[in-house]
Amino acid sequence: MVDILDVKINSPLHRTFTLDVEADARAGQFCMLWIPGVNEKPMSLSGVDGKLQVTVKKLGMFTSHMFMLEKGGKIGFRGPYGHGFEYVPGNVCLVGGGCGIAPLKPLKDKLKGHAIISAKSAEELIFADEFKAAGFKVHLATDDGSKGKKALAHEVLEDLMGEERFKCVYACGPEIMMRKVLDICNDKRTQTQLSLERYMKCGIGLCGSCSIAGMRVCKEGPVFKGEQLTNTEFGVYTRDASGSKRRYDGC
Repeated sequence: MVDILDVKINSPLHRTFTLDVEADARAGQFCMLWIPGVNEKPMSLSGVDGKLQVTVKKLGMFTSHMFMLEKGGKIGFRGPYGHGFEYVPGNVCLVGGGCGIAPLKPLKDKLKGHAIISAKSAEELIFADEFKAAGFKVHLATDDGSKGKKALAHEVLEDLMGEERFKCVYACGPEIMMRKVLDICNDKRTQTQLSLERYMKCGIGLCGSCSIAGMRVCKEGPVFKGEQLTNTEFGVYTRDASGSKRRYDGC
């Protein structure tokens, strides 16, 4: 159990928790958080320098209980786990869909270039100011057009790649979005690094519940290079709690 040092409200649905944990963590890695009597869930790290941070979107029972936790409270922690991002010098583009921008946030201090931040509506856009302050050119997109461009993240990327050449595109968000990002970048022969989210139980490579194309998201991922995911089930199938494949709608 570790202390919660701070809780910052990022939006009506997002909060960032600063934990009393210092570790040799890398952008893109994750931790397992445990609330006694509730559950244990994997959470991406949104801050890795100094005390570790996680940014959470209120979605279900576990995150609803997290939103009840306050500064001075405690939560179970283990990690950090997984394979993180590799830093590519030069002009890059970060693509964050919804809360997927959170694992990309630590990259703002390591890289330079453009950041595409997308969400359902204006009130769910987070971290735009932080990326601007770090020198990134920020492109906002919302599903309803309430702020920025009325478009999906991959549509903004496709337009941007008509004007810019990137050394690497980093992405995190809904898997179907990332599949479209991968397809666009493959067409442009641009390397990609993609942070995946799959149903995860153990977090340390034993159970195999997070398997994709013979790889474990918790061990070989959660960050994969595009060539590892090309021509696989990525963006076509996901897996449920039993490990059974489930086809994405519209695929």
